[in-house]
Amino acid sequence: MDTRKNPLSIKDLANLSGVSIATVSRVLNNKGGYSKETEERILALAKSFGYVSNMAAKTLREARSRTIGLIVPNIINEFFSTLAYHIETCMSEQGYSVFICNSDNQTQKEKEYFRSLASKGVDGILCISGLNELTQDIIYRDIPIVCIDRLPKTNRQIPQISNDDMHIAYIATKHLLDKGCRHILLVVGYSAAYSSKGRFDGYCQALAEYGLPLDKNYILKRPGREAAQIEAEIMVYQFLASSYPVDGIFATSDSTALGALYALKRADRRVPEDIRLTGFDNMLYSRLATPPISSVERHPELLALKGCEILLNLIQGHEPQELLTIVPAEFVERESSR
Repeated sequence: MDTRKNPLSIKDLANLSGVSIATVSRVLNNKGGYSKETEERILALAKSFGYVSNMAAKTLREARSRTIGLIVPNIINEFFSTLAYHIETCMSEQGYSVFICNSDNQTQKEKEYFRSLASKGVDGILCISGLNELTQDIIYRDIPIVCIDRLPKTNRQIPQISNDDMHIAYIATKHLLDKGCRHILLVVGYSAAYSSKGRFDGYCQALAEYGLPLDKNYILKRPGREAAQIEAEIMVYQFLASSYPVDGIFATSDSTALGALYALKRADRRVPEDIRLTGFDNMLYSRLATPPISSVERHPELLALKGCEILLNLIQGHEPQELLTIVPAEFVERESSR
C-alpha cells in the first residue's frame, strides 16, 4: 500500500518502472518509441498508484489550456443545443474540453461569461451572441473568437459562420406568395439585444417583388419573457381575433411556428386550407407536428464543424482566409404550406 503524502510524480513512476523520465512521458502522452511491454508496465503502475498528470504544469509548458468556451443564448432551444452537441463532439476529438455557457438571452450575463472565460485562460471562444456590440471591456485580451449565426459590431476582425438568412427568408416568404397568400403574418424570434435583420429583410424583399406594401401591423415580435411557443401562441391567437385578414404565417423559428400552429387550432383555422404556415430551423418538432411544418434546413452540424475548424486554426496562429463563411440552407416544404 502506498503511504506517500504527496501525489505520485512522473519521476516516481520512472523509478518504479526502471526506465527514464523521458520514456514515462512518451508513454503517458502516447508519443511512441517504446515497447509494448514497457507501455503496459508503466500504465499499470500509473493506474495502481493513482497517478494523475499535472495539467496545470502541462498548460504552462504548452502555453495552452486545451479548453474553449461556448456561449449560447438558450441551451433549451433545440437548434442551439444541437450546435452545442456537435461543437463539444468535434472539440473533444481534438483533445479540447468545452465550457458551455448559457447566457439565457441576457446581455449582462453574456458579458460576464466573456470576461470569465478570458480569466480562466481558455484558448478560444465560439459564440452565438445576443449582443449588439463586442467592446474592448468585454474581450479585454487577444483571445481567438469565432461567431456563429450572428456577428455583433466590433473593431476586431472576428470570423463568422452563418447561413444567408435574407436569401432563405425570401425563399420561404416567396413560397407562401406563390401559393396565393397575400396577407402574411411575420412572427419574429427573440434575442437579447442583437438585431437579426436578415430574415425581416428577406420577408420584405419577397413582398416588394409581388408589389405588396409592408404593413408593420403584420409583424409580431416576441418579448422574450416566456417560452417561445407560449408567447407565439398568445400573440398569434390575439392577432387572429383582430380585423386583419391572414392567409399565411412566416415564423422565424420552429418554436414560434409551433406556437402559431397551436393558436390556429384554438381559433379553428385549418392548416393549410385557411392559413399556410412556415417555420425556420427544421428541428424535430416541425417534423412531428400535425400537420408537419414547412421549415428551413440550416445544417447546424456543418455550422458547428466549420466554426470549430476556423477556431482551431486561429488557436494555432493561422489567419482565416475569409471572415465570412456561408453554409447553404434549403427550404423544406411540408403539409403546413402545401
